[in-house]
Amino acid sequence: MKKTLVSMMALCAIALTSCGVLSGTANKQAQPAQTTTVATTDAATQGQSAGAALKSLYAQYKTDGRFDTKNLNNIINTLQLVNACSDLKNNVKQGDYWKNFASGLILGSEQLVTEKIAQPVTEQLNNLAEQVDTTKLQQATTDASAAASSIGQAASSLTSLFSLFK
Repeated sequence: MKKTLVSMMALCAIALTSCGVLSGTANKQAQPAQTTTVATTDAATQGQSAGAALKSLYAQYKTDGRFDTKNLNNIINTLQLVNACSDLKNNVKQGDYWKNFASGLILGSEQLVTEKIAQPVTEQLNNLAEQVDTTKLQQATTDASAAASSIGQAASSLTSLFSLFK
């Protein structure tokens, strides 16, 4: 029982952290898109974030044998991935941006994405980013953050309650 509670609390902490990261970047998206103002260091950072999310999603996919849309970690990692790729569509013609994004993608994925496949993976991620409604993404981020906060509060109360059963 304690392991389940600890796992639930850890999951909540991950969700809160991820949603906090997402909401900070989502606020950047609300600004008008400009194709030349995104720094290449931002591209590498976003690529790293995308690579880490992609690696986690792929690992879970391999474990489950399918993409489980009800798995909270998959939802969080998908939101993180899409959010990290959102500037790709605004920088399609910026070779340096894409090059630095791909370098970050390789690093963040811990070599799941290799130099050989970095370009086609980046193109696929750009297609994904173009298909996603960022308004819905921002709402999902807000909803996930509120839900994770509620679960965290419940976990804290349950921990106090469970201590009475010793």
